[in-house]
Amino acid sequence: MKFEELSRLYNLSCLNAHKLIDELYESVHTPNGDPVVDPVEIKYIRQTFLYKIRQELELITTAAEENEEVQ
Repeated sequence: MKFEELSRLYNLSCLNAHKLIDELYESVHTPNGDPVVDPVEIKYIRQTFLYKIRQELELITTAAEENEEVQ
């Protein structure tokens, strides 16, 4: 894999993770802009986004591993 392709995959993963963090911020607030205060709801939101963000971070690891195999 060329370094440009590896860098593109890293960039894609980081951009997606950044978007998810922005969505997380929105999700822990009500439509009126007030913070969500229910700990059970916050835990559910957190777990949902943690799973999604971990998928993006796994893309970085997978890309690096595939690059290592090709070298």
